[in-house]
Amino acid sequence: MEDRYAPPSSEPIPEFAAPLAPYLKSRQEAFRIRQALTAYVRSHIIFAENDPDNPELNANSHLTLSVPHDAVVGVKPIPPEITGLRRQYLEALQANVAARREYQAVVEKQNAYESQQQQQQKATEAPQCDPSQDLSEYVNLLRERRQLAKLQVFQRYSQELKERNRRRAESFEDSHKKLGVPPELLDEMNQPSSNGGDRVEELMHRLEKAVIRAKAQFDREKELLEELKAQVNLDENSLSSNITPAVRTAALQRTRDELIHWVEEKLVSAGSHEDSGSRLDLAPEDLEESTRLFEEQKAEVAQQYAEYVEARKALLDAASRACQPLAVPSVSLSNCSTTITQKNDVPPEPQSLNAMDVLSYTEKNLLPLSKSQRALALQKFYLSGLLGKEKATTLRVLHRLRDESHLLPEFPLPADQPRSSRAAATASLRHATNFAEPIKKDEVISLAEAWAFASDDAGASEHEHVEQKLAEGNESLQNAKQELEAVARMLNQDDESIMGDDQKENKTTDG
Repeated sequence: MEDRYAPPSSEPIPEFAAPLAPYLKSRQEAFRIRQALTAYVRSHIIFAENDPDNPELNANSHLTLSVPHDAVVGVKPIPPEITGLRRQYLEALQANVAARREYQAVVEKQNAYESQQQQQQKATEAPQCDPSQDLSEYVNLLRERRQLAKLQVFQRYSQELKERNRRRAESFEDSHKKLGVPPELLDEMNQPSSNGGDRVEELMHRLEKAVIRAKAQFDREKELLEELKAQVNLDENSLSSNITPAVRTAALQRTRDELIHWVEEKLVSAGSHEDSGSRLDLAPEDLEESTRLFEEQKAEVAQQYAEYVEARKALLDAASRACQPLAVPSVSLSNCSTTITQKNDVPPEPQSLNAMDVLSYTEKNLLPLSKSQRALALQKFYLSGLLGKEKATTLRVLHRLRDESHLLPEFPLPADQPRSSRAAATASLRHATNFAEPIKKDEVISLAEAWAFASDDAGASEHEHVEQKLAEGNESLQNAKQELEAVARMLNQDDESIMGDDQKENKTTDG
């Protein structure tokens, strides 16, 4: 212990400090004196039990004596021979230990009393029903029920999506044949809309289902894409050396066919969604008219497609005939005059064409045309999807603003009447000029019209309010003038003299 805390040996005393040598101590002597004093003071202090892992934890150094802590549990009786600072320290330490013991006893007594009072209060008091707590519990119950309903809807449509992915999609022609107005939509449109709130709630519910359906389809396509990437990487790593050109060509051909089939399915689905979305807000008469126009357009498209097929067949026949060489008969000199005379009457025979020329013509003209048609179809599909996403975003923002706004409930848009006479005239003129086309009112346009109508009505009401306040102010001004005239008559003064006195007072106050 002494070797652990012993300081290094001190240097000899210099010559100028030789007179003070009796009063100076070396480092070793000072440290030895300090250890002796510490051991003497520690002999009068009772420490707590030491830690068995660290037996000298409570008395490692003499510095522990200057800061009393919980390790000190008592002080032995102070002998009379201890005086001075050491006695004061032991007395203060003894008082500190006594104060800590008294404080601990008071705290334990107070805790016991509080626990006893709480038990008595719980035993005597009857349970009180808190209406706010009951209301919060009821609100939480409603929220849980609503969340459960949403989860059930999500689970049902997820199951339908899984079953739909297992079945193969129908062909392009069958899907066009089956296009039509569903009877459920006709029943819904024939029924009078009595409550607008139920209609809005139903539309919001449909929107949520459509979002869930789109997200599930997106996740499914993402998983398929990841599986395809993993399969492609595996094939490239393991079978890259065994693939022949013929197998690669067949795989590319099959991939092209699958892509064409997928694009056709997407175009059919996009067209059906657009038709179903546009038919939601039509009347029965407009619905019949749109159905008739759709059938006419369908017949016209079928006729144009048949003409296109016939023209393509004729083009292929002409190309095949052009590739075949024609036999030119030999003409004698005696028949030259006859041939020259008949040249003007007989049309010139077609010359033989080379197969490479025909193929080059096909490659330069027909292949770019087919590629442009495919590009236009893909562009139409992409633009329709992009417009659908933007429309959904716009509708979501407009619905949120409509729910948060205080302007639309105060100034609702009338459903049966037009906004103004000018709008009615414009609508009648448009109906007269374009009678064949049905009126398709988009939901975004209806919401924008509602906002515009509410803004116009709010401005008009504000203008009327300002005019009313101006009229009240003018009336108050007239009443004040009458009161001033009455006061002037009571004081036997003229109005002009009163106004002159007021103007003089105002000038003096301004100066």
